[in-house]
Amino acid sequence: MTNYKVERGVLVDSIDIEPNPWNPNKTSERQQEAITESLNAYGQIIELLVRPHPEKKGKYQVIDGEHRLISLSNKEQKIFVNIIYDLPDVEAKKLTIILNETRGDADKIELAKLLEDINNDLGIETIIGLPYSSNELDELIKLADIDWDNFAKGDDGDEFDENDPTTESSEWITVVVKIPSDAMERIQDVYNIVKDERGTLHKDKAIAWGQVLESMSADYLAGK
Repeated sequence: MTNYKVERGVLVDSIDIEPNPWNPNKTSERQQEAITESLNAYGQIIELLVRPHPEKKGKYQVIDGEHRLISLSNKEQKIFVNIIYDLPDVEAKKLTIILNETRGDADKIELAKLLEDINNDLGIETIIGLPYSSNELDELIKLADIDWDNFAKGDDGDEFDENDPTTESSEWITVVVKIPSDAMERIQDVYNIVKDERGTLHKDKAIAWGQVLESMSADYLAGK
């Protein structure tokens, strides 16, 4: 395993730092605005990762942090960087991908709860530096109002019993779906409507949602 020398926390003139030509990570206008807002609010907390420019003496090339560079270059003459030395092109490209793609994705429900906590303490209008529009923030916070814990339980509050013969059948098909977070409230409304129309749904939520999907499909095909 090769260990590359890294010099940490170096102040470099912003005009001497250039983006690389291969970065696949793109940001929306709102995301770039959020980066600028967070830098204005907290300053530069995380260093850019750069390497000595392979073609321009005295210059540096970004490995990670291009979008922070864009925002910082507009306000700072010097930027904190970590410099990694003797990194060939292929390794530089690979490291860009690794640093872009290994940060994980936010769980929408946990994110919604976290945003609700912040909103309750500070108010939604004070939340800056987040890469969401006001409508997206509103929709995310609404997710926190849904009783997600009961989604894994039956209507009577009992946990799903995998040994219950009424919940398993050779005719059952398990389907896993993903829907946009802002559509969940409407889907929950449909669930409640179908439940009211049928009088009751199966105590196993997986089957109950299957019943809802079945009813929705029948109504759609019937042109309801």
